[in-house]
Amino acid sequence: MTDTYQVQRRSVVGKRVATLRREGVLPANIYGRAQESVAVQLPYVEARDLLNAHGLNTLINVQVEGEAQTRPVVVRNVELEPVNRKILHLDLYQVDLSRIIKATIPVAITGEAPAVHKFGGVLIHALDHIEVEGLPHSIPEHLEVSVVGLIEIGDHIQVKDLRVPPGLKLHASPDQGVVAVQASRAAASAVGD
Repeated sequence: MTDTYQVQRRSVVGKRVATLRREGVLPANIYGRAQESVAVQLPYVEARDLLNAHGLNTLINVQVEGEAQTRPVVVRNVELEPVNRKILHLDLYQVDLSRIIKATIPVAITGEAPAVHKFGGVLIHALDHIEVEGLPHSIPEHLEVSVVGLIEIGDHIQVKDLRVPPGLKLHASPDQGVVAVQASRAAASAVGD
């Protein structure tokens, strides 16, 4: 079930949005294919919770105050303050649920590689995000990669080895490395002595 968040239409635009931010309100925009952009706002705390719960490119619903229907959206861009990393603005992309979209999602490593403990190897996470394509409801928050099968030094997982949920297509070279176990420098120098 997709979460629904309440937003209000926003009349304050331009440099005056700084006033909204000081009052704990975050400016955002809803835009989409063949539709006019809508300036909206929501409480900063709710926006932060939304991002913590769903991140980017995960399907959620927004209910614009005064509209009868919710809008299916994904967070496409988050503008952050460079120093303190406070959220300044959200871009919400309204999707057509029957149309394929592209998204970049994180690659999450799960489990423990036996080669790390048994041989003192180092786990190298070479791919932390991957571009995917699918219907909005089929795009996961992240793609899990289990490393429990990495038993020896030199074992690796490539894009072609990933288990992809039905309806999802990966946009990466099949031979691109995702994760590998390499010998640690201490182990490599001990072998060379």
